[in-house]
Amino acid sequence: MTKRILIVLLALLPISIFAQEVTLDECINAAKQNWPAFKKKLSIDEQKKLIDETLNKSYLPKLNLSGQATYQSETITFPEMPGVPSIYPDFPNDNYNVELSVNQIIWDGGAVKSEKEIQHAANDIDLQKLNVETYGLVGKVNQLYSNYLYLNKSEDVLLISKDELEKNIKTLQSAYENGTILKSDLDNIKAEKLKLDKDIIRIQALKLNTLKSINLITGLNLDKSYNFAEPVIKEPANAVRPELSLLDAQYQYTSSTVNKFKTNRMPKFFAFGKAGYGRPGYDFMNTDMHGYAMIGAKFTWDVFDWNLFKKQKQNVMLQQQIIQDSKETLQKQITIEENQYIAEIAQYKKQIAIDKNIIKLKESVYKAGESQMNNGTITSTEYLKMFNEWKRAKLTSELDKLKLITAELNYIHSKGISN
Repeated sequence: MTKRILIVLLALLPISIFAQEVTLDECINAAKQNWPAFKKKLSIDEQKKLIDETLNKSYLPKLNLSGQATYQSETITFPEMPGVPSIYPDFPNDNYNVELSVNQIIWDGGAVKSEKEIQHAANDIDLQKLNVETYGLVGKVNQLYSNYLYLNKSEDVLLISKDELEKNIKTLQSAYENGTILKSDLDNIKAEKLKLDKDIIRIQALKLNTLKSINLITGLNLDKSYNFAEPVIKEPANAVRPELSLLDAQYQYTSSTVNKFKTNRMPKFFAFGKAGYGRPGYDFMNTDMHGYAMIGAKFTWDVFDWNLFKKQKQNVMLQQQIIQDSKETLQKQITIEENQYIAEIAQYKKQIAIDKNIIKLKESVYKAGESQMNNGTITSTEYLKMFNEWKRAKLTSELDKLKLITAELNYIHSKGISN
């Protein structure tokens, strides 16, 4: 008996209690991980490690093994002197050599270090481009989420309005049967109820399409049973616009190329060694197969570059000036955007406060009209005008609430993303 009572009580509980809730942050995090850019970011992070590992190998000694066999049509000969035995050997026409050479950088003038800076700067540019892409994705999720909230609220308003009309239709049906109102008045209200049905179908279709778009971006499997929570508006800490970070990364890349140009002119020192076996070796008088070796050091230095570095530096400075100008322009645009959203937030807060009063007044007028309609003192047309104004006031209020949420999300989004 107790178990049966429990089942009945559970059946009477509102379905919404069991509805799963989803938040904007959950959708954003899911979208980031579902979007191809997430996998690309992992590849870029891995690439940064490979850059250091690869360039560090430049400091390791380089080994080279080579071999050759040759045949010459002629060799060195020395003139014979009568009565004097020759002290020179006969040089063979065929020669064979196998050699192992070793080259070791002693000082590269900072070439490897500057190459690392360039590769890291290029890697950072790729990363910031992904951040810009992800930033745009977050803006899209914000838009879809707030649209779904509005459609959901609009559907609630229309369903409440439909219930109101259905209740009035039942009352007016009795009034028509008693002959206190005309059939045309009843039919007029029934037609308005059918219009509401059409609006509800349209809203539900829009909700379904919006939900499909959210699922496509996030990779989630949300349906209409999910409760979309109102977003918690909070400003991110240390937020930076990724477009500005991208420009900074491009500026850093140009700076690193200047260092590379400098190192190209610096002297470079190397140690080397060579060991071989064959003939001839370094002693060309020895015609036997034998081993030989050599060690040494050398340096290279471009003493004069015909002002190439100066021209390269001037070109980089022009590029940096273009980047700085672009950054300044973008910062002004961001400030304009933020001021616009701040003004919109203040505007919609005032409108929402007024909407509450309008709804109360329109509901009072509508309820009075409902009573008058039931008593036959006004026509259905007059009654429906009052009803539609009340419904429109509620929809306008929901739209203003959505606009406020959207403006607040846009303002936070305009700040950028946390570092």
